[in-house]
Amino acid sequence: MLLASDRTRIAHVDAGLAPHVGIGWTPGAPAPDNLRIAEGRNVFDPETGGDAPLTGMTVSDGLAAGLIEWPDHGIKTLSVMLSDDDHLHGVIPGATIVPYRVANGPLFRYGELAEGAPRSATAAIGRALDLASGAKTPARVASISMGNPGMWPWEILRSALGGDLGMAKSTGRAVDRAWEGGMIIVCAAGQIINTVVYPARYGRTIAVGGYDKIGGLLTHYPPQGYQDPDRVDIWAQAQRINRAGLRGVGKDAVPVWAEEDGDGGDPSGTSYAAPQVAAAAALWVETHHAALESLFAGERWRIVESFRNALRASADREMARIISGTTWRRRAIRVLNIPNLLKTPPSPDGLKRPDPAASGGFW
Repeated sequence: MLLASDRTRIAHVDAGLAPHVGIGWTPGAPAPDNLRIAEGRNVFDPETGGDAPLTGMTVSDGLAAGLIEWPDHGIKTLSVMLSDDDHLHGVIPGATIVPYRVANGPLFRYGELAEGAPRSATAAIGRALDLASGAKTPARVASISMGNPGMWPWEILRSALGGDLGMAKSTGRAVDRAWEGGMIIVCAAGQIINTVVYPARYGRTIAVGGYDKIGGLLTHYPPQGYQDPDRVDIWAQAQRINRAGLRGVGKDAVPVWAEEDGDGGDPSGTSYAAPQVAAAAALWVETHHAALESLFAGERWRIVESFRNALRASADREMARIISGTTWRRRAIRVLNIPNLLKTPPSPDGLKRPDPAASGGFW
C-alpha cells in the first residue's frame, strides 16, 4: 500500500540506517526524500557517529556486545515497511520516515546518565520520542522493535556486564507525553522470554506479538506463548520474512537479503511483526485523518485508544499452536488484518485511559 502524505510521519526508533535498496536507498546515492535523515537524530553515540541517525556497522568490545549488538537492526526492521523489491514487498513503500538511532541493536547496554544526555537505550528511547513528538511536523506513529527482558538470569548477568534492568523513568514520562499528544507507539512484545517486555509492556503503547503460518497451521511466536497474553494488542507475522540487512563491518559492510545472509531466508522475531502494525497505524491515521481531528482535537490521547479499539475489533480471530515441553495446545490470538482495519472508523465510544507509563518500567 502507498502512503504518500507527509503529514503522517513514522518515527523509526532503532539502531540507525545505511543505504540499502530494501529501504528505498540505493547505495552510492543520496537518501530518498521520504527518509528524513536530516530531521532524525543520533541520541546513542553522537560523540563517535555524529548527529545523523546512521549505523557505523561496528560492534563494541566485550562479551555483552557480541550478544546484544546488531548494528544493522534498523535496516532489517524498516525494510518490512519500505521494501519495494522482488525480495520483499513491504507494507508502505515510500512512506515518510524520521529515523532515530538509540542503540546498536534491539537490546540495551550502558547505564543512564543525566537527563537529556542518555548513554542508555532505555533512556534514549524516551529522548527520541520527545524529539519526534516535538518536531515541527510531529510523528503520528512510532515503531520500536526493541525490548528489555528484565529480571531473567541471563539479563542479570548482562547487567553485570554493563546492561540495564527495567526502563529509564525518563522514557516512561516520554511515553506519557507522546501518548497524551496522540502518537501511536507500536512496540515489539519480544520473544526471549515468555512475558511481554518493555517498552511494549507499558499500557500506553501498542504491544505486538508474532505468529507464523505454514499451510493452514498457525504457530505462535515465541513458540511457548506469553504468560500475560492480555497485554498483547495484536499479532503479526514474525517469521520467514526475507528482510534486508548488511553483512560485514564498518565501511566494508555490504547490502544483503536474509536468504543470502546465513539465515536460510528464515529470520524471526517480533522485531518484524511490530513494523507491520506501525505501518498499518499510519495508514489508518491517514485514512481517517479528518474524523480523528474532528473527534479528538481536544484530547488527543483518544486517537491512540480509538486506534487500539479499531485494531482489536478488526483483527482476525485465529487459533495458534503453543508448544510446552513435548506437548502443544492452542490459544486464540488476534491477527492483524489491514484491509479490515482501514475500513474500521474511529469511535469515541469505550475509550479508557491506561495507567501512566511513568508509574511502571521495572519488573
